[in-house]
Amino acid sequence: MKILICDGLDKSGLVLFEAAEGISVDAHEQLSAAEVKMRLPECEAMVVRSRTRVTAELLENAPRLKVIGRAGTGVDNIDVKSASARGILVMNTPGANAMAAAEHTLALMLALARHVPQANQSIREGRWDKKRFVGTELYGQTLGVIGLGRIGSIVADRALGMKMEVLCFDPYVLPEAAAIHGVELVSLDDLLARSDFLTMHTPITAETRHLVNRTTLAKMKVGVRIINCARGGLVDEEALYDGLVSGRVGGAALDVFNQEPPVGNPLLTLPNVICTPHLGASSVQAQANVARAIASQILDYLQLGVIRNAVNFPSIRPKDFERIRPYLILAERLGSLQGQLFTLPQRLEIEYSGSDLQEVNLQPLTHMVIKGLLDPILAEKVNLVNAPLLLKERQIELVASTLSAAKGYTGLITVRVKGKKGESSVAGTVLPGEEVRLVRLNDYRLEAELEGVNLVIQNLDKPGTIGFIGTTLGAFEVNIANMHLARTPQHDRAVAIIRLDDEAPPEAVEALQKNPNIISVQQVRL
Repeated sequence: MKILICDGLDKSGLVLFEAAEGISVDAHEQLSAAEVKMRLPECEAMVVRSRTRVTAELLENAPRLKVIGRAGTGVDNIDVKSASARGILVMNTPGANAMAAAEHTLALMLALARHVPQANQSIREGRWDKKRFVGTELYGQTLGVIGLGRIGSIVADRALGMKMEVLCFDPYVLPEAAAIHGVELVSLDDLLARSDFLTMHTPITAETRHLVNRTTLAKMKVGVRIINCARGGLVDEEALYDGLVSGRVGGAALDVFNQEPPVGNPLLTLPNVICTPHLGASSVQAQANVARAIASQILDYLQLGVIRNAVNFPSIRPKDFERIRPYLILAERLGSLQGQLFTLPQRLEIEYSGSDLQEVNLQPLTHMVIKGLLDPILAEKVNLVNAPLLLKERQIELVASTLSAAKGYTGLITVRVKGKKGESSVAGTVLPGEEVRLVRLNDYRLEAELEGVNLVIQNLDKPGTIGFIGTTLGAFEVNIANMHLARTPQHDRAVAIIRLDDEAPPEAVEALQKNPNIISVQQVRL
């Protein structure tokens, strides 16, 4: 079996490949798209980093390809959907470079506090500007960490070692879990008001995009220093620029940008900004870690059939896969719906019932529910392998059970989450033609598609409310694709699940929430 390495690989990974029986390696530091296309037809596996783009067109030229390995975390450069359609497994190496990203964050924070790059440049230019580069000690300063995942928790631990006070905002972490890390869990406004330094370690979602903006900057301490080694989209760069020029922001250290490379970015002209070219995962150890990880994962799959860190395939016997394939989709979407509707779950209950779900391995379905629940809220890439571990790390209790019968359905999955704010329950089924449907939301019985952008609106069951919803969305040019309505047996409350062509702007959601008959408005993407 032949393995094509497109973007170079640390020697520690090459050694594993070369020592494996029946494996030949075609290793290159850099290949053009044309060269990859030429070599790929002979290969059973390929390894890429971030440079090579694995497109649907490229995969059409890969009849023997069984697995794509991403030596790193993100798979944005791989067309996972096309790979899945062709039965090609896509693997990554989550967590292998977490330490490197965390330490780079700390390096930028120290450099920002002591003006290291500016002082270095000054002395190289023949100056001795000691008074100009008076720094700030980190000892006793307050660090605000947004996102307490793998990287955020390492940053917090090291900052505590430097005797900083560490605050954390993460709406999906329980106070008990934060206490284990020795940090104080606070609201976002409290963190912004108290932090001398601010670092972000979250994914890009509708809620986190431009988390640093004019409104949040106005809530921060004057002179706050901001570090971003996570995602460029977390920062509104125009607002940050204005904050740096005005002095509200004392400095910024950026490893990521909205556009990379950041050619012509005005932030690069400011003396109180230090930058690096997306180096968070670029350490000798991280490169070795991801190389060994991806090599061992690919070899285990090719030689033993063992699947680890796959992003597009469940661990399930082939004979069972076709039987429960639509339920895998249903399970993930029910979990995702709960993850977007319910904040801070402490207990996850999954119930399987009906003849379709008897005598099959239900673990992949459970993993799919967990993946769906955690994916919208975690910076880490959640897959079928690491989902249970991530759930455990957040001290969310898991209970899965089965019932033989499901009244009216050949298969039914119920997902219930509980926490200090109450509980939420959803249930879904698969209709003929493998169409997945939501059939219950708490006390409401209905039948709604589980796909696309949806508004979930709970309201008092009073005349005119539905008309108000339609008129308001129309005023903001939000087009409704379809709408599903249900109400309680007492006829006192109702729910509307409204599928939209595109996401509703925040202003539209805010306008809906102002109606006294509307209890809640939540926008979800499935």
